[in-house]
Amino acid sequence: MSNIKLLICYHKKAPLFKDSILTPIHVGRANAEKRLDHNSENYKWLKENMIGDDTGDNISALNDSYNEMTALYWAWKNYDKLGNPDYIGLMHYRRHFVLNEGKKIVYNIQNFDSNTYFDIIGYSEEKMQKIVNGCDFVTHMGHVQNVYRHFIENQRKTDIDLANEIVLEKYPEYKAIMDEYYSGDDSNFCNMNIFSKKIFFEYCEWIFDILGEFEKRVDINEKRFFISERLTGLFIAKIMKDEQLKYKILPISFIDEPMEVPVVLPINKENMLSCAMAITSIMENAKNYHFFEFFLFVDKTVTDESKKKYFLLTEKYDKCSVKFIEYNMPENFLPLYVAHYLPKINKCIYIAGDIIALFDIGEFYRICSTDDYFAVGIPNGMYLPEEINKNIGGEFMVLNCKRMRKHDIAKKAGAIWEKNIEGIDAFNQLCAGEIGYIPWYLFTSERLEVFNENLFRSDKTREKIQEEVLWRPFLIYDNSSPIENNQGVYSIFWWNILNKLPLYFQHLSVNLSILTNLYVRQQKEINSMKDNKKESVEFSNNLETLDNNDQQEIEDWRSYGLWGKLKFYYKYNGLKNTIIFLNQKIFGKRG
Repeated sequence: MSNIKLLICYHKKAPLFKDSILTPIHVGRANAEKRLDHNSENYKWLKENMIGDDTGDNISALNDSYNEMTALYWAWKNYDKLGNPDYIGLMHYRRHFVLNEGKKIVYNIQNFDSNTYFDIIGYSEEKMQKIVNGCDFVTHMGHVQNVYRHFIENQRKTDIDLANEIVLEKYPEYKAIMDEYYSGDDSNFCNMNIFSKKIFFEYCEWIFDILGEFEKRVDINEKRFFISERLTGLFIAKIMKDEQLKYKILPISFIDEPMEVPVVLPINKENMLSCAMAITSIMENAKNYHFFEFFLFVDKTVTDESKKKYFLLTEKYDKCSVKFIEYNMPENFLPLYVAHYLPKINKCIYIAGDIIALFDIGEFYRICSTDDYFAVGIPNGMYLPEEINKNIGGEFMVLNCKRMRKHDIAKKAGAIWEKNIEGIDAFNQLCAGEIGYIPWYLFTSERLEVFNENLFRSDKTREKIQEEVLWRPFLIYDNSSPIENNQGVYSIFWWNILNKLPLYFQHLSVNLSILTNLYVRQQKEINSMKDNKKESVEFSNNLETLDNNDQQEIEDWRSYGLWGKLKFYYKYNGLKNTIIFLNQKIFGKRG
């Protein structure tokens, strides 16, 4: 029978997993000794229930940068204190191996129950013995769309480029596998592996040699070494090529804890509907698991009567709260001051546009990392994740309030405010080099879509475009208002949420000039297709209503204005439906 030790990293009180194999370890204990109250329940629990990474030869004090790697370093340098095991592995207090060979998935566990958890993940000491028997290593593999791109979409490109440079300097034999690995889609994540003693020592000598050099070449202040995951993945990719080694792949679990999700929305008399839409979409799609804290920043145009509407709006939802905060500054400057107004909030979602949530945003809040930045947001221009100096729009951001307070951004903002610089420009200027982009797969932005309001996009149907948006947490109407462009490809999602709002929020303000001009342009697209239909085969693919003989008539409206639009609607839908259409789409009333 093999001697196996699986280190489980803890930094706070959580469900304790401990037996002859599972070995909890307090990571960053050297820092906790200085930072935590020694009389606190959290400190006492950590000291009483597990070993620390701060004895013998260790890098415990560097845990803020090295993360869980301080546990592996300690094990490497103090191996005999673990009983000199045949196999050693790493897990986290909320992430564990699921003993179900071959799968590459993550089991998300909500409503954790200690009585049934081991049954869910299939763990027992006997089964773990069978898993490692005859293996040189056991690993977890996650799937992303291009390993290199995935990193630069979530962290700093300079980090991965520097790490790869160091690898090739020290271990040039990795060049071929590096090219293959970073262009592929599979990688080890969370640094979760189980190694034989021999491979473990090879791994530690290799990765800490690289990370030690990386540490020398960067400012480690406020920097977390996320790069260790990709380096571990590179090492795994190389040893998987060794035909002399036997290995198994296991999925992992993630124990999802209910979170408090802070959401900041600036409100004035002009955007009350947009804010109500955002709040309603978030709560309608919530799974009654996380708790949402809405911090509504109001200016002097918002009356007490208006505030009551938001209390009424949210009182039907169990897991949310509303707090009003008065502010007196240009709204575009508010993101620079949020951290100052909310001294106990370390991270928050900031919404200041026509934005709706499409499913529970608790998961978005958890995985959207701001660790390397003051804020992450939606790019002003094209989505180019490799940009070093990133500029974001002000409609939607995730703010790292803790870091902004540390650097006193609110105080610095005051000097720029006096120079009358546009708010979001001031934000981008003050936070230059400390801004990231929210990964593209977490939102849909109209201004970043190729579709760009063209009624007859040839490569995808309207239904296909709408289907694709449904697996992203947020839909951002930053190109045109869904009120004025009520037949836009994404407008249906907005109107569906509007129907869930109380009537006192449904008074719509419509700019008829914009509406008319929009219909004129859309009608011209229709007419353009009619004029050229005999010359272009492509149009028969664009309009699903055309038959193979291209004989079906394309309707030509008699007017390019609103009146012509209504006549067209009446012809095909009847008087009753036309009245309903007019009321709902123009005046916001029900007919």
